[in-house]
Amino acid sequence: MGFLVRFMMMPPSQDAHVHAPPAKHNLGGEEEQDEDMSPEELRFRRKERETRRSELLDAIHAIARRSPEVFEAEAEDLIRRSVWQQTGSDPIFSSKLDRWLKSEYRFETFASILPHDARLERRDVEPPSVEHLDARHRQVYDALIEKFDGTEEQPRNHHRWDAATRDQFIILGMIALGGKHGERQARMVHYLGLGASGGDHLRGSNTVRAAKIALTRHLRSRVPGFTDLFSKATGNGDRRQHRFKDMDVASTVAQYVRSHPASMLLPEPPLTA
Repeated sequence: MGFLVRFMMMPPSQDAHVHAPPAKHNLGGEEEQDEDMSPEELRFRRKERETRRSELLDAIHAIARRSPEVFEAEAEDLIRRSVWQQTGSDPIFSSKLDRWLKSEYRFETFASILPHDARLERRDVEPPSVEHLDARHRQVYDALIEKFDGTEEQPRNHHRWDAATRDQFIILGMIALGGKHGERQARMVHYLGLGASGGDHLRGSNTVRAAKIALTRHLRSRVPGFTDLFSKATGNGDRRQHRFKDMDVASTVAQYVRSHPASMLLPEPPLTA
């Protein structure tokens, strides 16, 4: 079951590349590669993409047949994340989607509830503008790139992150996207794949705590004089609330994680953000 939860939380296939500041990051790499190809190469590439997508869809169907309960729970999160990543935050559509997931799926197809002008295409979000960052925020931004993307000499690809790095990215992103309100612990634990019915709540709490400590230590080791990334958490248990200490840093981090190829791991921010 753990494998299935982890599988459903993985981002869709993307060409492997290293995320970096605007000067080094190629946001349109795949399109530029297509332009350089001959007609025969383009046809072959498109056929390969169609074949891969078909096989991925078959794989999801196989998982749904073998473990329908897990698939049903995880599919909802996958749909929510996909729609948010492609169309942005929309409270009206979010309410409509909630109704469809709860009951209206019996009478309406998913396609029928989409706005008529909706185009489900991956949004390219620009990374934070380095030119407009002050020295401290630039250091934080560079440290995060090193943490999640490595360096030119030793790049890291998000498809090959270990579990701890993946957890840290999700926790960092969810708290940053929560803005001044931050993020509730129960919601983070859920999107880490540790909040299933009968799950180990202590394990989820410890995972959040360990990730926050690791992120803060990394920044302290890279940014001179850096103290704390997060404010002291408030509340108890599942209702414990986690926030950034500096809202300017939170804004920079939010822009960074939204522009990252692994942003598909992140859910839609809460409406209070």
